[in-house]
Amino acid sequence: MNSKRLMTMAAVAGLGLMGCGAGVKVGGGKTGAAQALQAASAPTKSGVSKAMGGIDVTGSVDYSCPHGGSASLKNFALSVNGTSAGGVVAQTFTLTYVNCGLAKSEAGVAIYNGSFEVSQRIEGSAAGGIVEQSFKGRVTLSGAFDDFLEADVKQRIAASSLGQGSVSVKLEGSLKTSSGAYTYAEDLALSGDLPIEVAAMK
Repeated sequence: MNSKRLMTMAAVAGLGLMGCGAGVKVGGGKTGAAQALQAASAPTKSGVSKAMGGIDVTGSVDYSCPHGGSASLKNFALSVNGTSAGGVVAQTFTLTYVNCGLAKSEAGVAIYNGSFEVSQRIEGSAAGGIVEQSFKGRVTLSGAFDDFLEADVKQRIAASSLGQGSVSVKLEGSLKTSSGAYTYAEDLALSGDLPIEVAAMK
């Protein structure tokens, strides 16, 4: 185990004595911010399923987050060109997180609160299609973290990979966390837990 990892683990252990989230930020720079978005995209799987089930813009869709809490998709606007067996479906909705535990890290779970406006375009079927979706808005990350994720970005990803830990994704646009603002026009290979950055104690 290298010295940098030992120092990080010691810092995280110290934070456990001070209270959850104190000083823990999303690390990994540009890639870390993209991983935070990838975790945030998990509830949009429910949007894909709703879209491929036919034209129904009523009500909302609830999502149970993997580490507690929930998310909801509502205010749907939908257009369809094709059938559930294939074609193109485009829709917009509001994605709201309520104490939604979505991402694991060395420090613990990242809990999302806030909302994004999402535009989603599904090509093919829910099982084997490609999803192109944009996120606009800002969410906070608490629990093990004290950070935020601000997005004005479009991603293109396999529908089956939404929210998965290891994934290939194309990003265009911008993401911002407390560690910096990042601009994307590239393909990224994302894997592993959400990286952390421990703020220096004052």
